[in-house]
Amino acid sequence: MRNIVDWELGLHGKVDEVNRRLIEIIHTDQADLYEMSRYTVDAGGKRFRPLLTILAYEVSCDLPYTNILDLAAGYELIHTASLIHDDIIDNSSTRRGKPTLNNIYGLNHAIVVGDYLFAKAYEMGSRYGPVVSKIMADASSRLAEGQTLEAVNLGNMHLTEETYLEIISNKTAHFFEACAMGATTAAGAGETISSSLRDFAFNLGMAFQVTDDILDIVGDSSKLGKPVFVDIKHNAITLPIIHTLRKADPAVTKEILDALKRGDDSSIDSRFKELMVTTGAIDYSFQVAKSYSQKALKALRLAQRSPDLDLLMELAMIVVERIEELS
Repeated sequence: MRNIVDWELGLHGKVDEVNRRLIEIIHTDQADLYEMSRYTVDAGGKRFRPLLTILAYEVSCDLPYTNILDLAAGYELIHTASLIHDDIIDNSSTRRGKPTLNNIYGLNHAIVVGDYLFAKAYEMGSRYGPVVSKIMADASSRLAEGQTLEAVNLGNMHLTEETYLEIISNKTAHFFEACAMGATTAAGAGETISSSLRDFAFNLGMAFQVTDDILDIVGDSSKLGKPVFVDIKHNAITLPIIHTLRKADPAVTKEILDALKRGDDSSIDSRFKELMVTTGAIDYSFQVAKSYSQKALKALRLAQRSPDLDLLMELAMIVVERIEELS
């Protein structure tokens, strides 16, 4: 099994094409806006969403993937714009190992750049017709719904696992699903392959987000390119935290919560990580992520075997292995 770096290298040509197209799309004669937009796009990222779009398209038809490049880039621009807004909300100072846009250029400029990237993304989606445009718009609406549900539950120590799963399905999984839906619609795929890839992408998104939430606790910040323990320090309640609060001794839980309220970062990281291990929260969350990954693999059983399908199957397995790779 390859690791995530090797998987990305295997698709190096496609990533280069996506990056090249992103720069072309965001170009504007307004020099300051272009500089800030390019700073954000050049920050990098795994490009999971455009690669998922491209691979789903290739599995669905025999046409060249360049036909779907604008849609793939559009999905990445929506994702990037949402990260800009996340960083504003969280007042984050770093993203992908670099200072955030709001940290360098200020809040007002960051908001405008996020709006600009959303607009360019929808322009790209519109090139594939009204059905694909609606898929993209619906995914963005769900993203906003998930972010709002998460925001109103910040610091809610009674958050249920059910509500948490609703949050991440809207914020991440349905967006992954939209990448596959847009690709299969543009490819004119039949219902069997469309349904298979849609279910695959949704479950992959769920596995991806649960894994990301685990890595926020057990990951190495130098490898992740962002600080760890961001969620708990911003009062975002994720699956490992929910399980910990459910299983931990109330007195110990109170100790941690009091430290959070005081902003005592020095005692949060190691103590909370230790508590999550002893309560089995990390193992439990890993099993949930693995379960979604297995569902993603199962969804592909009706798709015709191809090199691109193999890459999708490999991605489903790699996603949860990031925990072992980066912890």
